[in-house]
Amino acid sequence: MTLQIPKRLATFQQMQRSDALTQLLNHFTAKPLAPSYAEYLRLNKALNSGDAAMDAVVDWVMQNPKRNRPLFEAALFQGLAQLPESIPELTDFFQHAAHKPDWLDEEKMDRALQFTHQLGINNGFVLRDLSLMAGYLFPGFNQPLMMTGALNKQAGTRLAETTKWWIDITEPDGLKRYGAGFTSTIYVRFIHALVRAHLKKNPKWDADTWGLPINQFDLAMTNLAFSSVVLIGIRALGIFPSQQDSENFLHFWRYIGWLMGVDEQWLIAKESEGWRLLYWMQFAHPKSDDSSCALGTSLSKEPFERQYRYLRPLQQKLAYRQHLELTQFFIGKKRMQCLGLKPQTASWFSYYLIARNVVLYSGAKRLPALQQKLIKKGREIQKLGLALYQSKAKQLASMHQ
Repeated sequence: MTLQIPKRLATFQQMQRSDALTQLLNHFTAKPLAPSYAEYLRLNKALNSGDAAMDAVVDWVMQNPKRNRPLFEAALFQGLAQLPESIPELTDFFQHAAHKPDWLDEEKMDRALQFTHQLGINNGFVLRDLSLMAGYLFPGFNQPLMMTGALNKQAGTRLAETTKWWIDITEPDGLKRYGAGFTSTIYVRFIHALVRAHLKKNPKWDADTWGLPINQFDLAMTNLAFSSVVLIGIRALGIFPSQQDSENFLHFWRYIGWLMGVDEQWLIAKESEGWRLLYWMQFAHPKSDDSSCALGTSLSKEPFERQYRYLRPLQQKLAYRQHLELTQFFIGKKRMQCLGLKPQTASWFSYYLIARNVVLYSGAKRLPALQQKLIKKGREIQKLGLALYQSKAKQLASMHQ
């Protein structure tokens, strides 16, 4: 059988290249950064694979959308018992999704939430100005946005949808069967499968180049943007989690990835595993293109859509400048230009955050009262961030929907 490799993926030989940086990083990972040939084959397969369980549900829904989609939504939000009859496609899917994997540790999940709340606005800064902006540098992520017309949607609306989902999943009890976090995650997974089915039939979708729309590898990398990349980003901003905090945080996102339909082979338990996958990502995408510039520029102007209560024009301009400085701090001036962004004279806001975080979070490790205050105030400011887009957050979306 001939191996069908999407053009976006570098050859195995190219992925074996080594320089001083890769040789250094090899000392911090259990396996070499470069994939073995077996791993390379799995990577190629992932670029051509979707979410079999949800794809089967969508195939059933599309047989009679007017009848079947409401039945899917009834099963999701009210339960299988509310269906007028037994539907094998829905029964199989929801019985599996509601059954937690054997490796799930509820104590780690609870501690991960406390850690997440404690990060406060820093988590949002990293997600927006590192994870999302850096993600736009990789055109493979951008194609579904471009082809579904989602780029025409205001960046603030896209960000509001993602923020609403993130708030839902990080609420206490949010991931219980009928919690908002669980239902919104499954709903996003459903939308992914709908988009995948639509684009597969679109003659403009270049499968030879991009593989399958919203494929397993791109889903896994999106999950890493919320987990491994956040851990990298907060360290850059002066917050140094313990090994246990990091493991708890990754465990939480491992479960979110599982709920989102990511195959378990791509769900990480250790940071070093994530570093390898992030390293591979540069070989699974062409260089930045016009889509990178369009999306980066759109997101950079998002602060001007925010509904500040007081001194709105001043706060919008200040936020615009602060986010550009953070983006430059995270990805550098050269990559900013690939996103169509104007380089800043210096990343002053980043330096302020580093100084503030070093003092606060180092102190919290020694002062339990300060740690509890950071958890409480951190969550309040995370929810306040959503309030800036409240009028826009009407639908749910993932980072790359």
